Amino acid sequence: SVIEEEGMLENAKAVGAHALTVLRGMASPMIREVRGLGLMLGIELVPDFAARAKLPDGKAPAIFLVEKLHDAGLLTIPSGTHALRWLPALNVTRAEIDEAAAILARVLAAL
Repeated sequence: SVIEEEGMLENAKAVGAHALTVLRGMASPMIREVRGLGLMLGIELVPDFAARAKLPDGKAPAIFLVEKLHDAGLLTIPSGTHALRWLPALNVTRAEIDEAAAILARVLAAL
């Protein structure tokens, strides 16, 4: 299969581990936990994110942050009210992960 021929599984493991390290190293006060398996990554926001970020009433933190990230050029999806999912392509590079993490850090720092 293409996945095997192009080493995508190995890439997913290696780059996924790198992504976890980078995201966990961010130490943002807005992030409660970062979880992942390969390139399936979850970023859980702190329970009081809405108050800290001064969100409008009724606005889910995950939706709010996904919109901000989309505006900044990073596509993510919400997972519940307080988590984001990153599901990059299996051939994503370390540099692309670093760029995505930098966008996330900038957006969080600006809240």
